[in-house]
Amino acid sequence: MANEATIITLLGNQGDPVEYTVAAGTAIPKGSLMEFSSSPQTVVISTADGKFFAGIAATEKTATDGKTKMSCITHCIAECKNSASGTLGLPQKISGVNTIANADSDTVATATEVVGIGLETATTGTQAVLINL
Repeated sequence: MANEATIITLLGNQGDPVEYTVAAGTAIPKGSLMEFSSSPQTVVISTADGKFFAGIAATEKTATDGKTKMSCITHCIAECKNSASGTLGLPQKISGVNTIANADSDTVATATEVVGIGLETATTGTQAVLINL
């Protein structure tokens, strides 16, 4: 895959990892932006705008390892790939596969799209983001 996030600094309790359910036959690279896919607590790699962010994959998972649980980092500073603009101080949301962009909605229903707060301005490069779920 491509565009995985790079964790710069773990915050809280070693990044406050949370364990989620994943599909056994799925490959997930370390650093993938993860989104909720179903209940209970099941996640997949981010796919598109409008999805709800769950964290950053803490380890790599191969399609053949048989694992169905994965920890995701929920409190860190990470370099994330921008698909559009990323502005200092503005909330950033999932915009595609392992990409983020400025959040463009302000409703309660879309609040959990937010990945974090931009710590610098970026275009389509990478941007440091404060993630605190």
